Amino acid sequence: MKNFLYYTKKAKYFEQSLPVGNGRIGGLVFGNLKKERIALNEDSLWSGYPRDFNNKDAHKYLDNARKAVFDKDYKKAKDILNKDMHGHWVESYLPFGDLIIEYKGISKKGYKRTLDLETGIACTEAEGFKETVFVSFPAQLMVVNIKSDKPISFKVSFDSQLEHKCETVEDSLVMMGQAPEVCMPPYYNKGESIVQGNKGMKFCAVLKVLGTAGFDNGAVYAINQKEVTLLISLATSFVDYKTMPTGDAYGKALSFLENTKSYNALCKEHVADFSSLFNRVEFELDGGYDDLPTDKRIKRMNKKSDDYSLVSLLFQYGRYLTISASREGTSAMNLQGIWNTKMRAPWSSNYTININTQMNYWCTDIANLSDCFSPLTDFVKKLADNGKVTAKDHYNCKGFCSHHNSDIWGASYPAGYPDGDGDSQQYAPWCTSGPWLLNQLYEHYLYIGDEDYKKEILPMFEECLAFYNDFLIEKDGELVTCPSISPENNFRDNGSSIALTYMPSMDREILFDFFENCRELGLDAPVIGQVKPASDGRIPEWAEEFEETEVEHRHVSHLYCIYPSRFIQSDELNKAAEKSLNKRGFGGTGWSLGWKVCLWARLGNGENAYRLIKQQLTYINPAVKLHKGGGSYPNLFDAHPPFQIDGNFGVTAGIAEMLKNEALPKEWSGKIKGIKTYGNKEISYSFKNGKRV
Repeated sequence: MKNFLYYTKKAKYFEQSLPVGNGRIGGLVFGNLKKERIALNEDSLWSGYPRDFNNKDAHKYLDNARKAVFDKDYKKAKDILNKDMHGHWVESYLPFGDLIIEYKGISKKGYKRTLDLETGIACTEAEGFKETVFVSFPAQLMVVNIKSDKPISFKVSFDSQLEHKCETVEDSLVMMGQAPEVCMPPYYNKGESIVQGNKGMKFCAVLKVLGTAGFDNGAVYAINQKEVTLLISLATSFVDYKTMPTGDAYGKALSFLENTKSYNALCKEHVADFSSLFNRVEFELDGGYDDLPTDKRIKRMNKKSDDYSLVSLLFQYGRYLTISASREGTSAMNLQGIWNTKMRAPWSSNYTININTQMNYWCTDIANLSDCFSPLTDFVKKLADNGKVTAKDHYNCKGFCSHHNSDIWGASYPAGYPDGDGDSQQYAPWCTSGPWLLNQLYEHYLYIGDEDYKKEILPMFEECLAFYNDFLIEKDGELVTCPSISPENNFRDNGSSIALTYMPSMDREILFDFFENCRELGLDAPVIGQVKPASDGRIPEWAEEFEETEVEHRHVSHLYCIYPSRFIQSDELNKAAEKSLNKRGFGGTGWSLGWKVCLWARLGNGENAYRLIKQQLTYINPAVKLHKGGGSYPNLFDAHPPFQIDGNFGVTAGIAEMLKNEALPKEWSGKIKGIKTYGNKEISYSFKNGKRV
């Protein structure tokens, strides 16, 4: 079955469940015909509320921190950054709850469950029975249609890990709840990890029925029915990133249920909307096992490496997830997209903007989904606004800056231990996420060629440029960043493992692009030199040729100049990048594998890119919590591990880059239609044995 995920057993773990979404509402369908669970998310349900966690005195210590870095007094520099220039953990993306359907007497004979990537519909079927689930962007509703040849009975209820209550209100089932004021990341357990309070976000789910059902005791009951459709509306009290979350969650949820249509009309409307985006790109690879269950295909691929159409399915799955998790007017995709089932999710399911959030949007334009890009632009606007306070408080600079973590409230400060009593030097003291994100926005403009969009993003470039005009400091006759790091790696100097430094190659390469983009926008920007190969022939990671503490580190930050940079580099730099990549190896976490696919594709080496794609398709058993190295879960979610969605988008971008550059392995034969390049142009061609025909 082309562009289908297919299974013959119910999901036990969420890494086996099937994701559906409309950008705002997400669902994970488990396909249990006894006690069905559809895990629910809503893109604005986060802990916290608008607060200024900037360290107001941090700028007073900047000169001392810089001096310590330049003097290589790393202990002093680390102490200053950790104790005197620290910020606070950002807030957490939270699970909304679960829709529970308790069926009676459903036969499991002929059981199967599928996810149709082309239509965005998940189905669970058995003999004479079918459950159909989708989330409609036009209707802003989750729709669950239950149909049986014979009359069946079932009970429907809501549940949530958050503080909540459920009740029946006339002809609807309602769940009301409140998110906590604080939800600390799972790796921080000092003091109270979750603070409930009453200032946090309120949330509401409302369920209505098309068909015959009864409402009683906080549940819905269908008795001896052949067809019932459930309409589920989710909403929160979120207003915007600067305003206390005091909106009317219940009223908003009800508003989406006004003037509802029939099931057939809702389904037709949804399919037309979803497939209009998905069908823009066709990608076929000859040879594969489309009729096998997807989990078995992944396992077979690990042994035989001959399921080529599984690669095209993985590519299209990244496009499917983009359409499902990022639509106009919704929040930008976080570490789990919009599919999080944990109260204290890995890395708070936040925005990690030293690679992961950026990677979420790498495939959007090239995979012909530019319509899904605007949430990232909206997210950067938050950072640009809040980042003005951060620039002033932390560095006494004009303009705006942001660091490595953010949330729905637009956090821009260096997130870390709230009391300054821990070591966050490997990730927090890095303020170059702003220009990286703006470079990505400018490249989006190059794809769509919209002059109004160019005017929209120009003020953010001006503010970010103002920051660097103030922040850059001269060392040895050259402008450099300081303090900074190469996320999240260490070097060795005089026997010590160190992170803090000045002008790491990543900063240089990002700013080289940023200043050039500024000039193309008509702004007067500083001139800095591009990175140069080191004495060993590789691209250096730091300004000085320090020894690496971890040669195969997951981050390949110093190769930004190759990808995602939009500029074509010299043969000398490309060869240095090849040497760097070979040294880094062909392993890594899920998203690291995706980045390396992009890099090898940009370098024109399809064989090495494909080697990494096969590594990405390593089967990861969700029952095993600790697993070294990335891969794919049974539902093709990227395994960092644990689940991080950026790896899905990274590998999709990498495959698109291979197709764009005709960097194809000899084993591939097939066709591509509809991927994009700058100027809104499409690329389509057939290929055989890795060569265009």
